[in-house]
Amino acid sequence: MKTISICIPILNEEENILNTYNKVKKIFHEKLKDYNYEFIFTDNHSTDNSEEIINQLCREDKKVKYIRFKNNLDYDKSILEGYKHASGDAAIVIDCDLQDPPELFENFIKKWEQGNDVVYGVVQSRKENIFVSFLRKTFYVIMNLNADIKYPLNAHDFRLVDRKVIDGFKDNSNLYPYVRGLTFALANKPAGIEYNRETRKKGKSKLGFYNTFTYAINALIEETFFFTKIFRRISLFLVFSGVIFSLINFLNGFQFLDFYKNFVIFVLIFICAFLAIIGEYVTRIYFQL
Repeated sequence: MKTISICIPILNEEENILNTYNKVKKIFHEKLKDYNYEFIFTDNHSTDNSEEIINQLCREDKKVKYIRFKNNLDYDKSILEGYKHASGDAAIVIDCDLQDPPELFENFIKKWEQGNDVVYGVVQSRKENIFVSFLRKTFYVIMNLNADIKYPLNAHDFRLVDRKVIDGFKDNSNLYPYVRGLTFALANKPAGIEYNRETRKKGKSKLGFYNTFTYAINALIEETFFFTKIFRRISLFLVFSGVIFSLINFLNGFQFLDFYKNFVIFVLIFICAFLAIIGEYVTRIYFQL
């Protein structure tokens, strides 16, 4: 009998833990009887009663694993640790707020049994304001323009990954991983399933605008050459502008600036050129590893 690991990252989710546990357990008992399962809660140092609730579940149910971090390691690191501790033939990540429907597990597993090593949920519709929706779409456009891998729009961490993909995470010790990118990089045959994302019923979202923004910045740094490309272009522009200015100044007999100021401009041109070259090398080394 194959085992499915259910990885659930949490942070102060005391209102949702039992509901999520009971709902997932019911789905396996009623619709997925041919599969064994385990729960893996990864706790980013919750300060509410989440720890007590999950410890009680561990005492009552041997299928429940609990990993509590000494500090908040952030969302993606929590997901990655969940994968690393999964013992199943496949693992499914789902948030504790159940905005993503566990009823989709059955479809995920069917696709997996058909040979897809990553089966991800694609949000067809969600209840959010137009501005946030615009920023989300802009993020994916920037990602796909600057990354070797083309990421599907509106695909979140709600997904099933095969054991082979999970094993690919074992040696990853990145402090700020972008797990969605890592997953697609390791996938040979991914497939998406559309669904409608619900609003959170209980508790408050732990993301917010600031965390969402920093999450996007980390994704761009980890998976693309977006920032190094901008950096190189700015450096080369400054070099070009400095050379032109110095040339004009020279042709006018150094009338614009005195010797010391011209020397400073020359040094700045050299520094910008050096940084542009270093940026190019760093980009090539990083994305060839």
